Amino acid sequence: MSSDAGIQIPSRLPLLLTHEGVLLPGSTVRLSVDSPRNMHLVSQRLLRGTSLKSTIIGVIPNTRDPEHDTDDLPTLHKIGTAGIAVQVVGSNWPKPHYTLLITGLCRFRVSSLLKERPFVLAEVEQLDKLDQYTTSATEGATAGDGELGELSQKFYQAAVQLLGMLDTSVPVVAKFRRLLDSLPRETLPDVVASMIRTSNKEKLQVLDAVSLEERFKKALPMLTRQIDGLKLLQKTRKISP
Repeated sequence: MSSDAGIQIPSRLPLLLTHEGVLLPGSTVRLSVDSPRNMHLVSQRLLRGTSLKSTIIGVIPNTRDPEHDTDDLPTLHKIGTAGIAVQVVGSNWPKPHYTLLITGLCRFRVSSLLKERPFVLAEVEQLDKLDQYTTSATEGATAGDGELGELSQKFYQAAVQLLGMLDTSVPVVAKFRRLLDSLPRETLPDVVASMIRTSNKEKLQVLDAVSLEERFKKALPMLTRQIDGLKLLQKTRKISP
């Protein structure tokens, strides 16, 4: 799904390589930064920037084992998420590092590397429409008809079922309810995958699913597994003395 209309991200993005989870469009994560390249990106780009554009960076999952990480640039994962840094906090304890609060905007594909130092800069291709996460369900485009429409409906119904099994007084559940009622359905796989308990490997599969149909197919099993787990928990509580 290429983006040929609407809001565009910069065609060149500094890349933040992270071992800490997978940032998906529409989600907000907190990342700790302490590697030399990432530290330079924060100090030279985020902290010196004076425009909104300068706060947009690319977040790439670093799939190399952190135990064997070196200063050499690893083979980059080809799909990443453009994100806006909404908060940057520095600390010198226990060692110099920054903590970033980043909100995912849209997917991108790395087209080419422009430089590796002092931080990674790449030419990127935007893959998602940037405005779909800020458009209401009634105003946004639908997920379509046919198999995609059926997948969308099945996913939405499963999300509603899961919501009905959760305590809506919990803040994250209340947020889930608001998003479910307001966002276009094509955004739901990303949002749900970022909110439910699942592995980074599975989230990476959702990130890599560039087509909307594939995204629904990757995220639906995570949703149904969560529902089945809650059903089992409820059943266990009922039969317990």
